[in-house]
Amino acid sequence: MTTRLRASRPRQSAAVTRKAIHDAAHELFRNEGFDAVGIRAVAARAGVDAALVIRHFGSKERLFLEAMTVDLPAIKVMEGPLEGMGRAIVEHVVCLPSSRPGALAVTALAALFRASDREEVQRNLRETIENVFAEPLVRRLEGGDAELRAHLIAAQLGGLLTSMHVVQDPVLLAADRSAIVVRYGDSIQQLIGT
Repeated sequence: MTTRLRASRPRQSAAVTRKAIHDAAHELFRNEGFDAVGIRAVAARAGVDAALVIRHFGSKERLFLEAMTVDLPAIKVMEGPLEGMGRAIVEHVVCLPSSRPGALAVTALAALFRASDREEVQRNLRETIENVFAEPLVRRLEGGDAELRAHLIAAQLGGLLTSMHVVQDPVLLAADRSAIVVRYGDSIQQLIGT
């Protein structure tokens, strides 16, 4: 009686598998959006079984949120001097790479906004904008309405992010960047109050 040994692929570590799934999801969600990508497509791109995607991330929404983390490195601006911060933070938003005309890839931010009809995604977006823009200001602004003003500033910046990075408003993208910084930045500076 002959025993045949089955050829098997070497098993990957959990960390390697998780990273492969994350990277595949990031690429697919960024390029195709939440609705167009299924768990099986992510698994196929990562070279794993679909059950492993769920085991590592729990759901498509959680995978999406983890893969589409938005990096808005505004902390240096938000910790800078209040005087002139309006223009500084608008310049930061305007100069994010995805706002350049001709950008080919859909950014993580755009993917999140487009999937914002889901409660978990809405919560993530709200927390991101609040943590990046509102919270740092609430602690620093003076006056009894500091929290309201900080959230109004966050709302204005969220609108600018959406217009430039998601819908890619052609008028804004073609406009002189310094004009946007001055006009929008000065309106935000009024809310800052210095």
